[in-house]
Amino acid sequence: MLANLEKEGVEIDEKIASIVDDGIARIKAEAARENLNEPEGNAKTVLLTIASLAVGFILGAEWYDHAIRSRTAVLEKILFGSIA
Repeated sequence: MLANLEKEGVEIDEKIASIVDDGIARIKAEAARENLNEPEGNAKTVLLTIASLAVGFILGAEWYDHAIRSRTAVLEKILFGSIA
């Protein structure tokens, strides 16, 4: 980046160049740290998704079973009268 500016005729002294280079180095280091932390975040997201699906499936199966039993009880009352 600085080389392109120098080609255009912009005069850049040492202090400005070092400040810009330090800023770029900090940004690159921060991006590298974020990339290292990203796989851990993805693993947690996948684990949370799987756990949510499992809990939802189990609850759905229980609610469906409860609904079937309720309907069966109503049909038995209608067809066979009072259930003891």
